[in-house]
Amino acid sequence: MPNFQHIELSARYFRYFPGDDPLGETFKTVYLQPEETALLLIDTYHAAETSLGSDLVNSRWDQEFKKIVDQCLVPLIASARKIDLPVIYVCNSSPRVEILRSAFGKRLGESLGFDPTVDFREPDVNPHEFDAGDLIQLYIPTQIQPKPGDYFIRKHTYNGFFETRLDSLLRNLGIHNLIIAGFSEDVCVLFTLANAVFLGYHTILIRDGTLATELPEEVESFKHTQRTTQWIESFLGPSSTSQDFIKAVNFCLLNT
Repeated sequence: MPNFQHIELSARYFRYFPGDDPLGETFKTVYLQPEETALLLIDTYHAAETSLGSDLVNSRWDQEFKKIVDQCLVPLIASARKIDLPVIYVCNSSPRVEILRSAFGKRLGESLGFDPTVDFREPDVNPHEFDAGDLIQLYIPTQIQPKPGDYFIRKHTYNGFFETRLDSLLRNLGIHNLIIAGFSEDVCVLFTLANAVFLGYHTILIRDGTLATELPEEVESFKHTQRTTQWIESFLGPSSTSQDFIKAVNFCLLNT
């Protein structure tokens, strides 16, 4: 990695004290060493256009997802690559571990309406280890697909660290700071981000690069997304925006 100076990133967090009159949204500058920082992209996939899984997502939510991919994730990833930050994809999968017999597998069926052994199958996997077949949900849009040199970690719960190689990868890379974006904010992003904090990583959520699951009556305003972002900012770590990250990277490059 070239010898870049640190990245000065504007970040926001939420202060709940004092109890009767909280200080609320607060901004600070976070200083990141590029060689200790990675971009972590969580479940950036979309149901394949020809799949039966396309009716599992609210159409308004789906529209916003596509907007975030084009307007936030594409330039975010490009900016990270400018300074050689590791780009790490963490994605759902279906290893042959009898997920349907687990408590987690039952929740997926009851609450989300799909079978991970079908919906999370992939065409290019070892069928002895993973459920193989045509893509249903795990299609990553072309414009943000992994490139040679990126990292790809398969997970099989909401938590990208649970029984995966993610922590080993980060430790081997010498990573201490994670810039995090992806879906869904209140599920896989939240559980992965929380576990990262518990393991000692410093996290920064890209708040315009994520969406929470939304109730039909709230999807126009994305109220749950706003609440989840504030919860993360309150208890787990600050957030920033894709534009602020891009601006910080460009400033870093100009002053190298």
